[in-house]
Amino acid sequence: MASNVKISPADFAHIAKLSRLVINPDEQFIAKQLSQATEYIDILKELDTESVVPTYQVNNKKNVLRDDIITSSFTQKEALSQAKSTKDGYFKTSATIPAKGWSASGGKK
Repeated sequence: MASNVKISPADFAHIAKLSRLVINPDEQFIAKQLSQATEYIDILKELDTESVVPTYQVNNKKNVLRDDIITSSFTQKEALSQAKSTKDGYFKTSATIPAKGWSASGGKK
């Protein structure tokens, strides 16, 4: 019972924009492939999964992280040695989220 969902050119352009993808005219076939993917999902919806436990980990790996071993590191002076600007022993940067009434560069609006 596929719903034959077709992705419109406008929807396809919107999806590409949200994905930050530039789609060339010769790549418009991707819209058809996306529509086919939605049809496949509709087929999967026909299955009775009521008693199936959700699967979050399929490869049975428990912990793939390395041991947390303390090793020597940079001193604070070494870490800051290449910084463009520092203050009180820390890196000094421009605000990434400006305060109300201020620009991101730090000046009054």
